[in-house]
Amino acid sequence: MDDFTLESATPDLIGRLWRDFTDLPIVTVSHTYDDPALTEAIVYRDDEGRVRGHVSFANDGATGEIVTIEAIVAGQHVGGRLIDAAEQRMRSLGVKRVVVTTTNDNLRAQAFYQRCGYRLIRIEIDGMARVRALKPQVPHIGNQGLPLLDMWEFEKTLE
Repeated sequence: MDDFTLESATPDLIGRLWRDFTDLPIVTVSHTYDDPALTEAIVYRDDEGRVRGHVSFANDGATGEIVTIEAIVAGQHVGGRLIDAAEQRMRSLGVKRVVVTTTNDNLRAQAFYQRCGYRLIRIEIDGMARVRALKPQVPHIGNQGLPLLDMWEFEKTLE
């Protein structure tokens, strides 16, 4: 996976990727996203032009938020490259702080964000009840058989 490109995505491509990888709306601790035109995204393409990962993000000036991040091929540092690219773009827009939300059962994401320099700053106890009010299909049991209950917010200060 040495030959790759990172490129900005159009709102149409963002919308397609969102529909392919998650149920809308996308709910975070502080926002609900259902319009890809209100975000930016970067896609990671392999040497054959196939999308192998993507990250979408939004900002309100000083604070940015990673909305989605998906590495289609695990273990090849796609996620790290995507988050680095998103942070670089947000930094260029004057963003000083980035947040990202995951769930209590997503141990892999929690470890990834910490390796990338993010720190846990907030737990929305029973936050998944709010998500299920919008998306009743969300299961009650998550990864590794853990109850899917809480939303965890991580933060990183950009320098």
